[in-house]
Amino acid sequence: MKGIQRIFCIAAAFVFLFGMAGNASAANKKIFDQVRNEYASYEKKTTNAYETYREKTKKAYEAYRDKEQASFETFGKQTDADLTKLTKLLSEDYNQLQSQYGGNKDFAEKLRKYNSQISPTSLGSPMQRYAQSVNPNYLGSLMMHYKNAVNEHYLGGPMTAYKNAVNEHYLGGPMTAYKNTVNENYLGGPMTKLKNNSRDSYLGGIMQQHKRGKLSQKEALKQWKAMFQKERKQIQSDISKSNKDISRVIDSTTDKILSQKSKTVNGILEQREKSLKAVSDMRAEYFGEGITFETLIPDLGENQVMVDGTWLALHQPPVLQNGEVLVPLRAIFEAINPGVKLQKKGDVITIAKPSVKMTIGSKKATVNGKDITLSTAPTVVNGQTMIPLQLVDASFSNSIQWDPKVKTVFID
Repeated sequence: MKGIQRIFCIAAAFVFLFGMAGNASAANKKIFDQVRNEYASYEKKTTNAYETYREKTKKAYEAYRDKEQASFETFGKQTDADLTKLTKLLSEDYNQLQSQYGGNKDFAEKLRKYNSQISPTSLGSPMQRYAQSVNPNYLGSLMMHYKNAVNEHYLGGPMTAYKNAVNEHYLGGPMTAYKNTVNENYLGGPMTKLKNNSRDSYLGGIMQQHKRGKLSQKEALKQWKAMFQKERKQIQSDISKSNKDISRVIDSTTDKILSQKSKTVNGILEQREKSLKAVSDMRAEYFGEGITFETLIPDLGENQVMVDGTWLALHQPPVLQNGEVLVPLRAIFEAINPGVKLQKKGDVITIAKPSVKMTIGSKKATVNGKDITLSTAPTVVNGQTMIPLQLVDASFSNSIQWDPKVKTVFID
């Protein structure tokens, strides 16, 4: 009888202990699931944000690259056609001079020298200097510098820097750093640290220590919460740095390309003017009369502004809105009057020299104390305040006109 009682007691104790263990196991599973789910939710959200940002910046880069390369190609075709046209015109002019003075010995040397100076292949001639400036394959030429700037494969070029910055596979690039930050398999990364410590199978991890009884439930959750908060803060800090680094590269790229575009376009216009003047002056000296040429209005495939014959470098070109031409406020006012002072408070913009007050979204404006009604309200495009030409015209005495045929605003 006593033996049976002993067996019953042992069995009861076994059932009690087994039940307690089962409850403890169920409690642990709930904690493990809670931590794993918390990590998985955060990892998914962060990874999705990265993929969205990566695709957005990739598309923005490709659109910018294609636009700038198209701009280069358009201007290249224009200057190539211009050189061909000038060469033909000067050749025909030379033939006319030859027929007029060819029989006179006194003009033989002058005809020879003049023919040499109008040839784009004659060493050191004015026309060769122009031909070299527009040749994208001539070493050191203005057009070559422009070509290299917009070439995503040119080592050290600004477009290459932009491409590398948004390329998640470019070693050491900011997009790669962003990818590694949110990659749960990147060795030593903060996301990897969170993943490991959220799993009960990772040796030495918080959940694994709890599973082995080295940490109580309370202590394990406390350590996990502290780590989760710390690593999320680090991840956000790393992401913010990567985004800022990418933005800096983008700003630097657009500034450098715009600067090179300006140097190339205005440099070529200047060289063209010098070359044609030299040709005309020589013709006048040798044959009593110079020669006139059409003005070249640069074509870069987009709306543009010319101020006193100089192509104006603009981050935001003019736009057409409801039949009206809008131009960037600050860039235009500073180009006309470098001493202009502009202040913006909310949507209200005030300017000194000249005295102007306007509000974004409103057609009411004041210029030099006189109230005017604008045909189109000032607006914001890509971060730039855009104003109608009417406001520019009312503010300055310069001649201002828009020519839709060449998509150019002329300010003289």
